[in-house]
Amino acid sequence: MKACNQNVTKKRLFSIKELVKEIGATEWFWRCQIWDKKLPYVQVGRKMFIDRKDIDEFINTNKVFA
Repeated sequence: MKACNQNVTKKRLFSIKELVKEIGATEWFWRCQIWDKKLPYVQVGRKMFIDRKDIDEFINTNKVFA
């Protein structure tokens, strides 16, 4: 029996509201990261979308090791 998720495409672009729901923090946190040029985005009309690859890179860059 084959695994079901082999043909499922992963979502690539996330809205700010989706980032809040999936990752946490507030909409203002994510907007500030974009405005401060710490997180690139894709503009579609008036909406900003963040690429999954950039989210992963942002997380890896901001990891803190104690």
